[in-house]
Amino acid sequence: MKKVSSIIASTALMISLAAASSFAAAPAKKPAKKAAMKEWTFAVFLNCDNNLDRFGVEDQEEMARVGSNENLNVVTLIDRERGPAQINYIEKGNIKKIKDMGEMDMGDYKELVKFAKFIKENYPAKHYMIGIWNHGSGWKAKQDASNVVRGISYDDSSSNHITNDQLAVATKEVAEVLGQKIDIINMDACLMGMSEVAYAIKDSCNYFVGSEETEAGKGTPYDDVLKGWKQGMTPKQLASHWVDAYAQSYNGGSQGRDDSTQSAYDLSKTDAFLDALNGFSKAIMAGKYSEKVMTAAGKTVKFAYPQNIDLLHFLKNLRPEVQGDTSLITAMDKVEKAAKAMIINNKTTGRYYNKYEEAQGIAVYLPSNLAIESKYLTLDYSKNVMWDDMLMALREQRDVQKTVDAACKGDFKGLKSAISEAKKNPRSRYARAVLRELNYAAYTEKKIPAKNQAEFDGLFKDLKGAMQSK
Repeated sequence: MKKVSSIIASTALMISLAAASSFAAAPAKKPAKKAAMKEWTFAVFLNCDNNLDRFGVEDQEEMARVGSNENLNVVTLIDRERGPAQINYIEKGNIKKIKDMGEMDMGDYKELVKFAKFIKENYPAKHYMIGIWNHGSGWKAKQDASNVVRGISYDDSSSNHITNDQLAVATKEVAEVLGQKIDIINMDACLMGMSEVAYAIKDSCNYFVGSEETEAGKGTPYDDVLKGWKQGMTPKQLASHWVDAYAQSYNGGSQGRDDSTQSAYDLSKTDAFLDALNGFSKAIMAGKYSEKVMTAAGKTVKFAYPQNIDLLHFLKNLRPEVQGDTSLITAMDKVEKAAKAMIINNKTTGRYYNKYEEAQGIAVYLPSNLAIESKYLTLDYSKNVMWDDMLMALREQRDVQKTVDAACKGDFKGLKSAISEAKKNPRSRYARAVLRELNYAAYTEKKIPAKNQAEFDGLFKDLKGAMQSK
């Protein structure tokens, strides 16, 4: 989400139209003259149907300070909190309404795809910047830990939003509509600068600009970004300029002074980055690193949702914990190299700059208690990247160690729980690990108190028996 003082539920009567969310059914008012092919089109999906409404209006005004020109189209689809949506063409000093859209559900990813189709048909260009403007969440646990909100473009009228997996579908379909990859996708929203988000859009977009941390309500300084746009600017140059303009605006510039993080990513480097991340995950799972990982994570910069940590800062903190393990250090080196190749620009600002100086550009999900939200495991990211497997392995290591440590003090509650689990599932990885580690601690290291040895022997035999049952 963008950072505001509070989340205020709208109580005003919403305008109801027969064509609530359909482009086709909305009152049509086509541009008087179809625009010619230009070099760039900036198209911003401005979902203001929430408590960010006034900031969306201000951002259109920022765009109008520069506006479109013979080489550039600036177009918005804006849905207001207390009114219907409309498409605007932004000229210098003028916000020109092109089409009334009626009340829309901008939490429906299909509306983003329809907007892209309108852009392609009416404002074609060689290069496209698609902006998604709204709240963003990365990962957020509600009171019920199994109920996780994640994604972008939250619409208060519909209580709908675009999930991370839907974002992958949306950008794929937008690219198909445009007939090319999206040159730049900007998420003018909070907490979207994550490995998980980069994965979702990597096959449909060339460059991605977003924030690891919450954004101030003012968000992107669109006038500063557009002022720095130059004819002939490549997507890579524009994405990097975007980050610079953003940071300058919050470092005493047009937006004043505030905390901010902003990064630009070359998504063609994402697969190499994820391959390196998989190598790191395998190296972690090959050893016993749960305590060292959690020590490093505890020192790492976290964002508004503490499950989101900066990956490169985490690796920096982990390095001294694992010195001497050359294979793991090599795996970490590969992740750092690949991440830095993907992050083409990263800037942080604010009075609390020191808090963010280790925000090096890409966040990742790592809950402090290793309690993984169930819905995280359903993501395509989790199905295809080994990060979640590593987190589960670390949690298993931690729980096994707790059981072993307790048994070595004569406390067999954890051992009894392992027996119960083995009876239900003789193939349980956790029960098997407990069996292995307790066998070594009890019969090689002789750590079980003598007064508890007989009870332990009986329980250990029960565990072995349960593991051998069908």
